[in-house]
Amino acid sequence: MEATDNAESTAPIASPKLAGTVNWGTATVIGIFAGMLYGGSKEAAASVSKDAEVTLKLGSTEDKREQYRLMRDAMEKRYIRVTRGSIVGGVRLGMFTAAFYGLQNLLAEQRGVHDVFNVVGAGSATASAFGLILPGSLRWRARNMMLGSVLGAAVCFPLGWLHLKLVEKANEGNQAANANLDKREVKSGVSAAIERLESNLRK
Repeated sequence: MEATDNAESTAPIASPKLAGTVNWGTATVIGIFAGMLYGGSKEAAASVSKDAEVTLKLGSTEDKREQYRLMRDAMEKRYIRVTRGSIVGGVRLGMFTAAFYGLQNLLAEQRGVHDVFNVVGAGSATASAFGLILPGSLRWRARNMMLGSVLGAAVCFPLGWLHLKLVEKANEGNQAANANLDKREVKSGVSAAIERLESNLRK
C-alpha cells in the first residue's frame, strides 16, 4: 500500500495547457500537408512552359513512335518535378512549423504565461535559424540570419497579438455560456424542489 502511494506521489504531473498555445503535432502535420500542396502546385504551374515546348516538338514530327516517346518523357518529367516539389515543400514548411510552435510552447512553459512575446521570440529564432542554413557564404548566411530575425519579429508581433486577442474573446464567450448554463441548472433545481414541495402539500 505504501509502495502504491509512493509510486503515485512520484508520478509526473502534466502541466495544464496555457490558453492560446497550439498543439505541436497537429500544427506540424498541417504545415507538412500545406507545404506539399504549395510545392506541388508551384511545380505544376512551372511545367506549363515546358509542356508548350513538347507540343511544338510533337507538331514538328509525324512519327507516331517519336510522338509517343516525347509524350511519355514529358509526363514522367512532370510527375518527377511535381513529386519532388511536394516533398521539398512539405519538408521545409513542416520543419518551419515544428520549430516555430515547438519554441513557442517551450517559451510559454518556461515563462508560465503565453503572450505575444512568446510568438515574437519563436518567430524571430525560427526565421533566424532558417536564414542561417540557407546556401551561400558565411557572410551571406550571417546577413540572412540577422534579416530573418528582424523580419520574423516584425511579422509575428501583429499576428501573435491578433491571435491572442481572438483567443481571449473566445474564452470570454465560453465563460459567459458556462455561466448561463450554471444559472439554468440552479434554476431548474429550484423549480424541481418547489414542485416537490407543492405535490407534498397537496397530499
